[in-house]
Amino acid sequence: MAKFNYTYLIIGGGIIGSAIAFSLSNKCKDNKKKISIALLDIDLEGGFSSTLKNAGGVRATWKNDANIQLCKYSIDFYEKIKEQIDFKQKGYYWLHNENSWEEINDNYSKYLDYGIEVELYGKTEIQKILPFVDNLDGVSGLSVSRKAGLLDHYSLREYFRKGAKENGVQFVDRQFVTGAEKSGDSITNILTNDLSVVVKNEGDEGIRKILKGEKHFDTYDNEYGCEIMVNAGGAWAHQISRHYGYIDKDIKPRRRQIELISCPELNISDFGMIIDTSDIYFHREGDLILLGYSNPDEPYGVNFRFDYYGLEEKSPFIEQIWKPLWKRISKFERLKFIRGWAGIYGETPDKSGFMGKVEGLDNVYECAGHTGRGIMISYGLAEAFADMVVDGKIRDELAFASDFQRDRPSGELQEQLHL
Repeated sequence: MAKFNYTYLIIGGGIIGSAIAFSLSNKCKDNKKKISIALLDIDLEGGFSSTLKNAGGVRATWKNDANIQLCKYSIDFYEKIKEQIDFKQKGYYWLHNENSWEEINDNYSKYLDYGIEVELYGKTEIQKILPFVDNLDGVSGLSVSRKAGLLDHYSLREYFRKGAKENGVQFVDRQFVTGAEKSGDSITNILTNDLSVVVKNEGDEGIRKILKGEKHFDTYDNEYGCEIMVNAGGAWAHQISRHYGYIDKDIKPRRRQIELISCPELNISDFGMIIDTSDIYFHREGDLILLGYSNPDEPYGVNFRFDYYGLEEKSPFIEQIWKPLWKRISKFERLKFIRGWAGIYGETPDKSGFMGKVEGLDNVYECAGHTGRGIMISYGLAEAFADMVVDGKIRDELAFASDFQRDRPSGELQEQLHL
């Protein structure tokens, strides 16, 4: 068994783990702290994380101060590096039904307080803004957030990683956590198995079996000692936590599916994210259109299968995606399915993530379960996390990040305008 030792050990290399490596290493460098940081992941390329399965949207129009504050803080930063991450501020255009229209109006004064530019339009004004929408059945209003938009999730993740590597962070691939050693109330070592042989022999299917609990290990390959451990495992955070004795029943994996289609008759190149009352969201993606849908009937569990394909009658694609879109926008009548994929998101009961120290353990922190919001919130959250771990206090402009503790100081962080 190979042995390694680090000051900070981050488990999970998606957008949150990579952002934490970036912010934590920056803060330690600025404070002239002599530390070492390693980040472990089963697949640093990201084939099994939520990050690269994401639709790439960023917005700050939420209900709770914690989500608004950290998203806005992140967006302000993305504006500064917009060329490096292909941040296009083409807006969020949200068609609301009666319930969500009431919600966005209730939140409006809070957006003004935060300096977030949001425009609200009644039903009779919508087609002036979205001329291709030719059926307004079930629509009560439209909200437009023009400074929100789309970014390249891969480029943002690599921006964080590049900065972290320049600060000396080591990224270690193909490491699967299979155990932990404890002394008193602290975790001293994380035990892993190297999946390189599994990938060589079985490819990605071998990793899928491991993540679905169909393949187990009886021995360990590596031992990673640490002073502080960070669980940033995303949808897999609950699998990691059980190794250090914490049974997490709140972060649950749920499948999300995204499709790419061709629809030459519909030109939405001047718009960012568009959201229908059916909860289907779509935006321009090169010469194609990217569609996403969060099926409310999707059960929890690890499911990598993609099944929103096929144009035959009664198929899920036709029933749950094409029909609602065609009803709203007639130019969707003729389209061509190109390809699609499924991703696994970590979801919490109130649709907001967790960040803080794990109860009963002195040196274990978590930052996971952000329910598809990781890209939107990543920079602000990582900065607040670094404050908490290194300084013991979160800076004032990120103060509401303390609400992400499992014992929510301000109560539940339920988000109604969630997809």
